[in-house]
Parts: sequence; structure tokens; C-alpha cells
Amino acid sequence: MKKKAGTPDLRPKLVSNAIKNVTLLLKEKGHSADETVIQHVANQAIDEFVAEWYEVSLEAIELKDGEADFVTDDEIDDPELVKEAKLRVIKELYEEPPEDFYENIAQNAMTS
Repeated sequence: MKKKAGTPDLRPKLVSNAIKNVTLLLKEKGHSADETVIQHVANQAIDEFVAEWYEVSLEAIELKDGEADFVTDDEIDDPELVKEAKLRVIKELYEEPPEDFYENIAQNAMTS
């Protein structure tokens, strides 16, 4: 039986999208865009989003498996499960970024 593959790591695609979208936003505002700065700020934004939401993803995984009672990562010592939860958050962010996601990155890139 073939093992079900985990969630793919979409961070590189998400960062690439962020660079493209933020560059356009900054140009519309008359600002030049340094790709290195945008990439750095985008990665920070992704890390913050993941830190805020991965426990919710972790709970969803555990609830689906019937093992959760509102757990936190302090109670889960399975690094693969934590990694999978974080990858799912990145995938969701890639597929449906919040309305202000790229705008916030653009704002932070301008002040960096």
C-alpha cells in the first residue's frame, strides 16, 4: 500500500507570488522594489502567519484522527505532525491569502 504523501511545501511559490505582487503594488505607489528586501519581508510575514495559525491546523489534524482534545505543540512531540500542520498553513496562505497580505508586505518593505 502506498503511503499518502504529506502536504507539499509551497513556501517557494508563495514567496515568488509575494515578490511579484508586492513589486506591482510598490510600482503603483511610485516606489522602487528591491527583491531581496521583499523576499525577506515576505518570509517574515509567512513565519508570523504560520506561528499564529499552525496550532489550529495541528488541532484540525488531531481532531480528524480522533485524538485531539484541543492540544498545543507543547503536548505534541511529533515533529512530523508539527511540520505537516505548518505546511498546511502555508498551503492555505498560498491558495487564499488574506486580503491585506501583500499590502502589508509592501508597507513593511517600504519601511525596511
